[in-house]
Amino acid sequence: PVSPVGGRFPRACRTRHSRTCRLQQGLRTRAPRGMSDASVDPSLLPQDADLLARVMRVKVTRAPPSVPHVMALADLAGELTSEQAASGGGDPLQRWVDMSQRRSLVDRAFISLLSQAPTNGEPAPILDRLAACFQRALDERRRLKGLKTGSPPEGSLDLVEYMLELCTSYSVMGLVNPELFPQPSEAAQQGPERLLVLLDVELGITSSGGPGLPSGFLMRLVDHAAAEGMIDELAGPILGRVHERAKAETILTNYTAPLRLLVTLLECKPVRTALVTHPHFMPTAAAPLPQLPPQLLALAASLPRPPAPGAPPNGRAYEESMLGPFLRPSGFPPESVTDMVQGGRVVETAAQALFSGVSKRTRAQVNSSLDTLRAGARTLAQGLEQAIKFLLKTKEVQPRVFDWLGGAIASNSERAKEWYIYGQGPGAGDLASLGFVYNLTFVLVKLCSPFVDPASPKVANIDGTFLLSSHRFDCSKDTKLCASEDALMHWLDPRNEDARARYMRHMASEARESGVAESDAGGGSERGEGSAEAVALGEQLHVSDSFGTISEFFFCALRALHVGVMPAFAKLGQLDQQHYRLHREVRRLRESSEDPSQLQQLEDEADKLAARRLCLEAHLNDPHFTGEALHVFILAMGWLLRLLAEGQGAAAGPPKLPDGGDAPPGGGVGTLPLPALPLQGSPPRVFACQPEHVLDDAVQFVKHMGRYDPAQLEGLTDQQLALILTFAVTFLGAPRFVRNPYLRAHLTEVLALFVPRKDESAATGYSHSRMQAVLAGHATARRWLAPYLMGFFVDIEFTGSHTQFHDKFTYRHHMAVVLEHLWTMPEYRQSIVSVAEDAERFVRFNNFILNDALYCMDEALLKLSKIREVQQLMLDRATWEAMPKEEQDDKTSQLRAAEEQGGYYMQLANEIVHMLLYLSSEERIVNVFMRPELVARVSMMLNHFVLRLVGPNCLELKVTEPDKYHFYPRDLLAEIGQIYLHFAHRPEFPPAVVADQRSYKPELFPKAVNKVLRYKLNEEQLIAFNGLVRKCAEAAAHEVQLEEDLGETPDEFACGITYELMSDPVLLPSSQVHVDRAAITRHLLSDETDPFNRSHLTADMLQTDEELKAKIQAWRAERLAHRNTAGGGGAAMQ
Repeated sequence: PVSPVGGRFPRACRTRHSRTCRLQQGLRTRAPRGMSDASVDPSLLPQDADLLARVMRVKVTRAPPSVPHVMALADLAGELTSEQAASGGGDPLQRWVDMSQRRSLVDRAFISLLSQAPTNGEPAPILDRLAACFQRALDERRRLKGLKTGSPPEGSLDLVEYMLELCTSYSVMGLVNPELFPQPSEAAQQGPERLLVLLDVELGITSSGGPGLPSGFLMRLVDHAAAEGMIDELAGPILGRVHERAKAETILTNYTAPLRLLVTLLECKPVRTALVTHPHFMPTAAAPLPQLPPQLLALAASLPRPPAPGAPPNGRAYEESMLGPFLRPSGFPPESVTDMVQGGRVVETAAQALFSGVSKRTRAQVNSSLDTLRAGARTLAQGLEQAIKFLLKTKEVQPRVFDWLGGAIASNSERAKEWYIYGQGPGAGDLASLGFVYNLTFVLVKLCSPFVDPASPKVANIDGTFLLSSHRFDCSKDTKLCASEDALMHWLDPRNEDARARYMRHMASEARESGVAESDAGGGSERGEGSAEAVALGEQLHVSDSFGTISEFFFCALRALHVGVMPAFAKLGQLDQQHYRLHREVRRLRESSEDPSQLQQLEDEADKLAARRLCLEAHLNDPHFTGEALHVFILAMGWLLRLLAEGQGAAAGPPKLPDGGDAPPGGGVGTLPLPALPLQGSPPRVFACQPEHVLDDAVQFVKHMGRYDPAQLEGLTDQQLALILTFAVTFLGAPRFVRNPYLRAHLTEVLALFVPRKDESAATGYSHSRMQAVLAGHATARRWLAPYLMGFFVDIEFTGSHTQFHDKFTYRHHMAVVLEHLWTMPEYRQSIVSVAEDAERFVRFNNFILNDALYCMDEALLKLSKIREVQQLMLDRATWEAMPKEEQDDKTSQLRAAEEQGGYYMQLANEIVHMLLYLSSEERIVNVFMRPELVARVSMMLNHFVLRLVGPNCLELKVTEPDKYHFYPRDLLAEIGQIYLHFAHRPEFPPAVVADQRSYKPELFPKAVNKVLRYKLNEEQLIAFNGLVRKCAEAAAHEVQLEEDLGETPDEFACGITYELMSDPVLLPSSQVHVDRAAITRHLLSDETDPFNRSHLTADMLQTDEELKAKIQAWRAERLAHRNTAGGGGAAMQ
């Protein structure tokens, strides 16, 4: 059926409209018999006539209406009059007893109203007229329901509802087929997009253009379009226009307008379906390169190569898809030429608009700009969260939305690679902008908020096999926490004989290297069982086929953080370093008054760099974002611990408090599954197969918060802080569960956040008091932190990296800070001392303390000598100014490098010396230092330090501003003197001090006393120190006499390492060389190889040679007896 002016009627009205049309056609061709005067109006029920006038503003009459703004429906009046005449007379009102006739009247009134043009000018747009009619119908319904006296006329409320229905049905027709009814040409050209004009007014985006949309109109409109199968025709153009409007906006313009339109549209369920089925919702190919405007043509060479035909969607393709432009607005600086172009034009950046000339702005102005950017990002995230939530409300839509989210993250996975962080390798032109990824991440972490509590029962719904599947992301190339590629392949497909053979070879190799049974080397079952039978059977690791919403949200959020935000944090750190170096150079040029043009150039560059840095900081350090992300990472920590607990099964025990303490009887709020320590057996397979970044990102994020926003950490609950600490302690002591030593090393930096910094209150006015309190009462840390920390102090020596030598100092610095604080608390101090009961283990720990102390002190003092050399040269102005400019620059560069390195190594040396001071105050630890393999090294180190600090070359260390380099020679010498005193009562110590022929200078001890120690030590300590000096003098005299008595040592009795007389000879099994046990033990503490052929060697492989030992003792006794007889006693008697 077609209307009189062409086009389809709504399905619900087609039958009636068809009948009406036929009737109208018949009436127009012939006048019925008995028709009365043409001027007579038809008889209507008074309430219906009133309703038509109130709602539709029409009157069924042939006479011109007397009421303004009311249109006369003359044609309809004539038709009804003719029909009444043709009915044969009777009561004309009897016709309206039938409710269907009254509905038909309204229907025909709408047709007549919409089909005829007004007599007083051009008709208004059809949507505007119907929207206004809809609003009046709402008002009429409200009036009828609110009558204080009587009840509404019979059928009136039904007719009002029918009018509301017809308003929306004809609106759909008018939007989809704009030529159907008379309306302005502009509105006809707009088509469905006319709806946006009214929405703009309704949402306050614009103040003119239409009447706005009445309440409920949009929902009814969309529902009717969906029922008629016209939703794509209606919603497609509207969504396309909103998408185009979003593409034209930036963070500096009205970016909220298209987002508000999208959110409003997505409140309607059919629009959600229309959006995800839109041809451009899910990209199918890589986005082409943008067209550069003329001013950027010079940068065309930096564009990436155009994508190959049929290339899979890249990051920019997702950014240009239907949802992409809504996620784009941000203040991040452009990363590529493609980020600089939007809509074919160069867009102004936030750095230019908000932070230009930042060095000339006040801090208040900078903070105001930061707040502006952050407020915009939060508003955007809230709107995007609403949009995504609306989409996910419709179950049929969810798969497509998760497909899009996963694709958007996966297509930007290159961001997580090292080339992106350091700007080396392929350009970022194929990737979505950083703003897109950041906003997407912000939304995802907000969506995790309902289950972000690690103790929530919802956490049990997180499926650990999500990242093992190709469901969303391909993590097959990601390094796993502790599962090798061979193990993973075998676990996933145990029937593959080739994979099983490689797996078994790998396990056997690991077993040989680690000295554990093959069945314990990582072949355990799901519950960590490591039996040989389990390995042989090869129990399959089953990966789920589908995943719940919680798993989708959780892993999408983690992956988005890994791909987008964590690399951005690394870039922010790089910018900080660049800005620091540039600022230092600017300060140097200002002080030297050299080359004003170069100074201006560097100042401009520093301003631009500072602006870029502030743009990153505005987003990455926004407390609203970091707070949400931090909760997600704490959830990840709790989830990883839960995996271990589930792997232990009953051995893990009941749920515990976050600090690992026992829950109160009957359980308690906040308890969660935690593993029993120490971790034993094989890691659970699901845990072992998790990518490293799940753990590392959580740790790195906490570190970032500790650096940039410590108040965010301090604001966490005690339970959250306790869980972070439990996480750090657990994995610090689990080398078989976290194979990468650098992942465990980063945990030491997290632990350092829980101890007070010596400079924090002065520098920041802030202290981690709550975090310190959590550490003090933490059940797991009190039992395990000290031994794990001291064990890792040794482990970090051997990371396998080519940078391991220098890396270890950074992490041992954090460990030294933590151990120093632990020593101040009785329970922790007892835990440290108890480690000394395992002498072999503690010897290795002390050995590396001594190694580091010697190296760091030597490096620091060497740099101080270089600093003094250049400083003295600069003070001689005549000589300095006579030097060529290139040589001055070279010397200045040497000074800066020496200052940076000297301060770094001096700080480390101070910490290690202080560690030796408090450790040596405990007698049980002194016992370990006095072992033969250590006592000589301790003595040599102390002598060497005294020689450098008060020896003949000590003036080389006299630099200006020594505090700048953490060089406090008096305090340092005082601590060294106290360490001497801690060992002075042991008989082994004085002989070891004087045996150091290279550094022991007896004349330096009185000098040290006169210069420093008499001011730093009390009277009792000075007496003890002078007593030690006398003992050393006596030991030196005895050593001289003994050498004379023994004479030259036979070669067969000399140690192959020290060439001194052996006291406890052992044979090296590989090289067959005899060495003294103490000498080779010292070597093995740092290097478990035979020093003569580099073959593997451990202490238990040494072969005691009792026969040679007896010969040495006999020779020694003979020589002493001979000298005694010849010399009348002397040294032999001593």
